[in-house]
Amino acid sequence: MKKSFTIFAFAILFLNFAQVFGQVTKTPLLEEFTSSTCGPCAANNPTFDAMLNSTSSPFVCVKYQMNWPGSGDIYYNSDGSTRRNSYAVTGIPEFAVNGSVFGQPAPYTASMLQSEAALPSQMIIDAQFTLNDSILTVFGNLLPQQDITGNIRRHIAIVERHTYNNASSNGETEFSYVEQKMLPNGAGTYTTGLTSGASIAFTQTINLNSIANIENKNNLMYAVWVQNTTTKEVLQATWATFATGIQEPIVTASGIVNLFPNPSTTQTILDYQLQDNSTVSYKIVNAVGQVVVENNIGETGFGLHQQIIDTQNFASGIYFIDLQIGNNHYRQPLMVQ
Repeated sequence: MKKSFTIFAFAILFLNFAQVFGQVTKTPLLEEFTSSTCGPCAANNPTFDAMLNSTSSPFVCVKYQMNWPGSGDIYYNSDGSTRRNSYAVTGIPEFAVNGSVFGQPAPYTASMLQSEAALPSQMIIDAQFTLNDSILTVFGNLLPQQDITGNIRRHIAIVERHTYNNASSNGETEFSYVEQKMLPNGAGTYTTGLTSGASIAFTQTINLNSIANIENKNNLMYAVWVQNTTTKEVLQATWATFATGIQEPIVTASGIVNLFPNPSTTQTILDYQLQDNSTVSYKIVNAVGQVVVENNIGETGFGLHQQIIDTQNFASGIYFIDLQIGNNHYRQPLMVQ
């Protein structure tokens, strides 16, 4: 019997390829405008976050920290301001679902989210990422299922799953799905050529060291969505997944080389490399931060190494492998079916 854990983002598991009677379904994009200086935000967020943590519906969530009603929230940035202006937000908390402004987020229910996740979509997004030291690349393809016209823009948001260092004056001590940077910016990238059967490639690269307030690079997620800027309709959204497959070892760097199969059903193989002799250990953490496996491998020599990980007793969902080599951590998502 598999253990039951709360899963926050089945959107990654389905990768937008879930189909109902041949119909592509939509992964809802949930956007909240909030602040650590906003009293009503503190009243709304626990209810909203509890709903997200308990739902089995796919979703993508991005929260933009604002610099009002009080100043000092270090996670306010110009990209979030651009998104706020695009929705003409004048008060917070404000919440939008697939580009439609809903109001405050607390009244939004799991059944509403489930209904949104059952809606048909005009597009599939195949999004992946690689992380080489601090160089992040998000790439993939937009796959229209019919001809799409209008002012269509593709957006990418770097999202930190949890932050704790916000200059809070409203009583909140933990913040979730915090937008740290958008690629290339909050305006997104104008996209044309969206005809049925086409494949529109995209790629964006950034040095994560250029983003001042990231608390934990191992806690980042990468949201990708496509939106009609005129009507605000979000056509599709997804979380980018780690690009699996055999990769050439980087002889000057330690880290994860490969994780396969991913998704996993009974086991996955973790390939990693060391640039010198190091102490190695790993943890597997579920979507709400609970450690489900912990293994101290010990002192390990230079070169390529392999670790077989048994996943047959895991609940279906998303996990993160946190590989520690010396004092450095390397994290990759693992999907279990």
